[in-house]
Amino acid sequence: MTRDGRRRAAPRIILQDIRDFTVQIRDPANDRVVGTGVVISRGGIVATCSHVVRECGVEPLASREALVHVYFPAANHRSRAAELRPAWVAASFPDSEDDLVCLQVEGPLPLPADRVAILGTAAESQWNSFRSYGYRQLEGYIGAWARGVILGDVEPPVGRRLLLDPVQLESSHIDGGMSGAAVLDVERNLVVGVVSETWIAENSGKDRDTAWAVNAQVLDFSPVRVDLRPDSLPLVSAEPAYVQPSLLQRAAPASAGRRMDSAPLPLPEWVGRETLLDELDQVAAADDSLVVALVGFGGEGKSSLARRWVDRTLAEPDSGLWDVFWWSFAERASADDFFEAALDFVSGGRISSDELPDGRARAECVAGLLGLRRFLFVLDGLEVMQHQTGDHYGTLLSSDLHDFLTFFATPGHRSLCLITTRAPVFDLVPYVTYQQIDVTPLSVAAGTELLRKLGIHGPDRSLEQVVHDWGGHALTLSLIAAILAKRHQGDSRRITSLPSPDPSLPRDQQVRRVLHDYDACLSGEERSFLVRYSVFRTPVPDETLRLVLPETPWEEADEEWQRARTMVFRHLLAARVLRRDVAGRTSMHPLVRDFFAARAEDGEQRRALHHRAMGHYLALADDMPAPRTLEDLGPAVEAIHHACGARDYGTACELMHSRLYQGERGLITRELGAYETALSIFAEFYPRGELIRQPLMRDSESRGWVQHEVATCLQMLGRLHEAGVATRRAMQAFKAVGAWHDAAVSCQNLAELYLSLGALPACRAVVTEAFDLARRSTDQEDLLVAETLSGALAHFEGRVEEADRAFAEALRLAREHTPIPALYSSSGTRYAQHLRRIGQAEEARLVQETNLTVCRAAGWTGDEANCLVSLGDLALDRDDADEARGAYEDALRLARGITRRDVLINAMLGMCRWEHRFGDSIATLEEHLGQALRMASAGGYRLAEIDGHTILAQLHHASGNAENAWSELALIEQMSAEIGYHWGEQAVQQILDELRRD
Repeated sequence: MTRDGRRRAAPRIILQDIRDFTVQIRDPANDRVVGTGVVISRGGIVATCSHVVRECGVEPLASREALVHVYFPAANHRSRAAELRPAWVAASFPDSEDDLVCLQVEGPLPLPADRVAILGTAAESQWNSFRSYGYRQLEGYIGAWARGVILGDVEPPVGRRLLLDPVQLESSHIDGGMSGAAVLDVERNLVVGVVSETWIAENSGKDRDTAWAVNAQVLDFSPVRVDLRPDSLPLVSAEPAYVQPSLLQRAAPASAGRRMDSAPLPLPEWVGRETLLDELDQVAAADDSLVVALVGFGGEGKSSLARRWVDRTLAEPDSGLWDVFWWSFAERASADDFFEAALDFVSGGRISSDELPDGRARAECVAGLLGLRRFLFVLDGLEVMQHQTGDHYGTLLSSDLHDFLTFFATPGHRSLCLITTRAPVFDLVPYVTYQQIDVTPLSVAAGTELLRKLGIHGPDRSLEQVVHDWGGHALTLSLIAAILAKRHQGDSRRITSLPSPDPSLPRDQQVRRVLHDYDACLSGEERSFLVRYSVFRTPVPDETLRLVLPETPWEEADEEWQRARTMVFRHLLAARVLRRDVAGRTSMHPLVRDFFAARAEDGEQRRALHHRAMGHYLALADDMPAPRTLEDLGPAVEAIHHACGARDYGTACELMHSRLYQGERGLITRELGAYETALSIFAEFYPRGELIRQPLMRDSESRGWVQHEVATCLQMLGRLHEAGVATRRAMQAFKAVGAWHDAAVSCQNLAELYLSLGALPACRAVVTEAFDLARRSTDQEDLLVAETLSGALAHFEGRVEEADRAFAEALRLAREHTPIPALYSSSGTRYAQHLRRIGQAEEARLVQETNLTVCRAAGWTGDEANCLVSLGDLALDRDDADEARGAYEDALRLARGITRRDVLINAMLGMCRWEHRFGDSIATLEEHLGQALRMASAGGYRLAEIDGHTILAQLHHASGNAENAWSELALIEQMSAEIGYHWGEQAVQQILDELRRD
């Protein structure tokens, strides 16, 4: 954004997201994945290859008799569960040999309407770059990306009858399992074909990167109606970051600032990597590169490569233009901690994180300040913040971190973000401003040079064979060098004493095999030290090691400590078992830490070690001033981690409540807005961190408190479905100890959650239970809330008389038993919505004006914003454009400053309704509506989704696009019928009547 706070125009930088419409084709006999498919129609048509269907035992002929299975992976950010659907061949090409079929999926398409591939012909794609995604097996990863160049049409193989010539591709990534994968022309933003085959190169390696695709234009010859777009598809707009003008004016980042305490020290034995460094130079210099990821297996040297490139960049004459911020997620795996430190850095300490309500607001503020100077952000070890398994593999765990990186990838600044990670950052793949650089193994020459620098000697051929046999993996070679140095004085010819590498094993298992041999050549003291040291998850200074690990032989005297440390650390650092950072702290490589932690006996001694570490961190916390920031809470967080490591969950819970929450104050959540950090700490209270299970403390009241707070964190982070499970668990825990009011409140929260999600059928039983718990608590306000929930549910389901009765009873209870004789907060807003829908507009206005007064006086910003949206809707009904716009704009301003995503979506949809009625820019409306729908879909807010699609249907109708209007109405009708939303079905009927009149 500009310095005076004006928003920049939203740039178009987002491609079609291939993963949105890519599916697995499975053999129904054994559920084995045999290929890939592409969803090409809202009617549930999936394109794949004929030979994929044949591998399932189904002849590629149009018939409903034989079925295959189509697996729809779970959507990103938990908004849609995975589904497995039967499908049959709906169209094929029996008179030709084109390797393409169209499958018809049974039932309604389990995807949003905008998650379907937009197709074009490959005729205009020659020499364009492409991307693809398919289900080729890569060690433990079932899905993988491919990229390359579309070379163009070629003549068909001899004797093969084809409707259109095959399309030749150049890519080093296409392999078995990708048959049927989409070929996305990144320059035209169109899917122009599906991958059909690849060339298996002979020993010479010639043409090893050759593959072919079926031109999407072949679909023109099928009975299935699929539109092929003749012109390029415009990129989707990205939402630019917004910062309040007052904050923007205050920010004053330091010139040539450096924050690199957590960066690793430069490697003294640096070798090779010149090609990667040059590629980094080129990508960083490109104007359209804003985020770059170094992706590779653990131990390939990604962090060292990043450090080398940063040092090289800072050594250049214009290095003063860069302000460098290095953050190690391996050290502090918390988005909240990251935003607090980043905000302090980019603002020059002028803006405090407690001035912003939550992680998203901080993410947007940091991103919005990137234009003040040229910043270089290094996010090291991002994989700990990404899903490592399942359909969500590679996507970010934190929605706030997702928002930050998408803001960073949006033009409007000259900064650069460099990421190191083991997994591709799938959240950013559709952005044209994102680049991925694969960190491959060391070359034979570089690996040989590394071994020599680490003291290994012998013939070149012997060293080259070691590098070749172990795949050039940097960490493995360092460990092998350490073993040879300790056992055989560095003689490479004694490599035969190690077990031979097994290429069939995944990389991490090969590293563990070498670590077993390395472990065998350690002294007892060294091994004991490493096993005990593995108790630490973060880098620690030497003094901490001395205090927490007193059993080490260097305890007695400072001079002895220094000598022992020098001797032991020297070869541990050389083997990359231990690492040093700029601040002089020591840490373990994650692969090495996991190995030695597994070697520890999980007994009394290890628990005692955790207790000792807990005491050390508590002492650090006691020596500090009263905490005000997340960084201040760091020692207490580590103390709780070690309490859980000692399996002392009662103490951990007490520390969580007293140190981090500070009782009812809610320091870490309500004040600091660090819900993600709180949730990550609570996860340690659960078996294997699985929040779906029961927490490990025995006390039911503590268990109820933990589950209630977990539910709150999940809800604030937009993980609503998981929040529902946690809320129900908290309710059961409170019921178990007879805490009926607490149980009633949890039940009310669950009902509110279900209403927000549009889970109306499931809400009925919850409302019934809310009445039961209200009677048990004997609290009349609990009964009042139950009545308003009952009225809201009846309203959504179209049971008008029951809604009238429930709201009337709630009003009676309010007048007789509460200080305020009216319905307010969400109860008042839902009552006003009901009155508006049944034609009592004036009564609705009076209810909301009273509600607005109450909410403002109480400081309930989210409820205030919702009141303003409701008043805007009433003004819109009266055709009062000015009053409606003022209400919506005030609501949107408030919503952008608080945590609740549902409030922001509601305010954005209000503005969209105004723009549709009175605005003069369809492009602006489409942009804002698209943002609101994406947020609603990602969060699972079904009622908001329906309202958004209703506006979209009205827009298509007003624009004369009847076909798209009909498609939207079909989707609205389907969604409304699924959840029993009466007003959605009524909206469909109203628009249908207008379409028929036209």
